[in-house]
Amino acid sequence: MNARVKVIGAGSIGNHLGHGCRTLGMDVTICDIDRSALERARDVIYPNRYGSWDDAITLATPDELAGEAFDIVIVGTPPATHLKVATAELETTSPGVILIEKPLAHPSSTDIDAFIAAAEKSSTRVLVGYNQRLKPNTKHFVHLATTLELGALQGLSSNMLESWDGILKAHFWMKSERDSYLAFTDQGGGALLEHSHALNLFLYFADVLGQGRVTDVVGDIEWVSHEDGRYDRDSALSLTLESGLVGTVRQDLHTWPASKEAIATFEKGALVWSMGDSSDRVEHRSTSGELIEAWDFPKTRPDDFIGELEHLRSVWENPQTKSPIDLPAGVAVMDVILAAFESSSSGTSEPVRIRN
Repeated sequence: MNARVKVIGAGSIGNHLGHGCRTLGMDVTICDIDRSALERARDVIYPNRYGSWDDAITLATPDELAGEAFDIVIVGTPPATHLKVATAELETTSPGVILIEKPLAHPSSTDIDAFIAAAEKSSTRVLVGYNQRLKPNTKHFVHLATTLELGALQGLSSNMLESWDGILKAHFWMKSERDSYLAFTDQGGGALLEHSHALNLFLYFADVLGQGRVTDVVGDIEWVSHEDGRYDRDSALSLTLESGLVGTVRQDLHTWPASKEAIATFEKGALVWSMGDSSDRVEHRSTSGELIEAWDFPKTRPDDFIGELEHLRSVWENPQTKSPIDLPAGVAVMDVILAAFESSSSGTSEPVRIRN
């Protein structure tokens, strides 16, 4: 049986995930409160990215879908609306699975706590869209890290460095980052939230490699103010793990060409994870930095989402399926980010909330 999927939000990620669901044969409805956004998806974004519009996709406003049930709901609206939209779905339609695009939310611990409480009362499985955890190069990195005899982990770093140029190229209908939430950290934009794949990968690799959770963070953040608000342009984090290991994460909005990589350094070598436009990669390097072996994973941009969406369908088909992108993983990213903002303000190390 094909899953019936409702994608809420007709912007960039809504088009990517709607296209990915159609590639996997799912029935897709894209929903948006703005009729002009639906028309832009049909006439501009989708055909420019994927060649032509898919007439099998239904476009609708929320009023036109009132009371209609879906198996899977994907929330691809601006981050400041994620939790409000997802809570409404939990309380009214109760789909089998909800996928909330990253970041989970805007930086509000009160709203996050309220959503966790709502999700715990619901039978709906909630996932957060950190698709990098489910890509082939990530799986291979984990395989190597847990099977090669590399010795003790000595260092861990993760970076997502990409200027506005790269982001606006992907959002070609926008003239400026200020045309959306991107230039407003309080709305879920800025480097630390928009590029939170780096922090997410750090947390994932730290867990897989037995280092535990982040207990404390020092946030060195460069802020940019403009007439309408402000955003973090460059965020460098020093993260202390339960094991005692101290690692680093850096995310920025000014580096070009973009650099996206994570490095795990061991006693007997290092593993390097990287992401590119046409190929992802994993490298095994010696202690002196010499390349021992490399694995390339050619791809297109739509391929970036296929592993995540295959996993989403598997969770819908079998609700007992374990998931690396379950709600607690997305919450953990937000808890570190909230502590990092506190650290940036206080100028000192701040504890990270540890949840049961």
